[in-house]
Amino acid sequence: MLWEDTVLKDLVSEFGTGIFSAEDAFKVLKKERRYSRGTVYRVLHDLHKRGLVERLGRGTYRIRKTAELKESLVMSDKLTVELIPGPLTKARELLRNKGIGFMITGGSSLLRFFHHLPKRLVHLVYVVKGAGEPTVALLREAGLRALLDPSRSEINIALENFSERDIFIVREFSELLGNVDGNAVMERALVDLYFESTRERIPYPEEEVGRILYRVLTTEPVSISRLFFFAGRRGIRGEMEAIVKYIEPTIPMTTKAKNERVEKVLKAMEALR
Repeated sequence: MLWEDTVLKDLVSEFGTGIFSAEDAFKVLKKERRYSRGTVYRVLHDLHKRGLVERLGRGTYRIRKTAELKESLVMSDKLTVELIPGPLTKARELLRNKGIGFMITGGSSLLRFFHHLPKRLVHLVYVVKGAGEPTVALLREAGLRALLDPSRSEINIALENFSERDIFIVREFSELLGNVDGNAVMERALVDLYFESTRERIPYPEEEVGRILYRVLTTEPVSISRLFFFAGRRGIRGEMEAIVKYIEPTIPMTTKAKNERVEKVLKAMEALR
């Protein structure tokens, strides 16, 4: 067991998945391990790099749920487990077997950043142009509820009538930029989630979008240039620049675009600081 894992066990025992400060961790580890303040900062940095501890802000942390699971199951240090809902796994296999060009994006690509995973999900699936109807037919034949380019009101009706089932939203695109083996890269997934939510194309609150954006941008190695590229393709680069500027004020920006949509997201991010 690595020395960071010994520390992780102490932190999980003390804080669970609650929020704690670097000072809180120092008090615990000074008592349990006689670690210096510098050693504690170093181990928190290492745990963050390994994806076991989430940095919420300067000097503020939380144990990732996956890390708590890792500790309880005594997993290998090199083993990474990603929980994927059964319906989504089934949909991926069906589309791959049929040779349909598709990309899972939005919230379905960012499940590990959800604060509370809902009992059922609205999955966003982008497919190549002309494959929309075959995709919907394929998913429905397999018992999955799928809608082709629905409005938000149509999605709400489906959610009311099929209360126990995930909903698959299928939209066509001429090209699936940022697609890697059927999954959107993180930057593309963030842009699609933001766009679909703030344009009221999916029933997803801007507040939760803000929380996810904040967690990803403060804890993950996101490519800002690639994030802006995808945002530009969807016509929201200015809004995404405002969000990144909020996270890192020193980054120079070329445009300023604050509107009611982005303000709601920024307000949710502010609550996490």
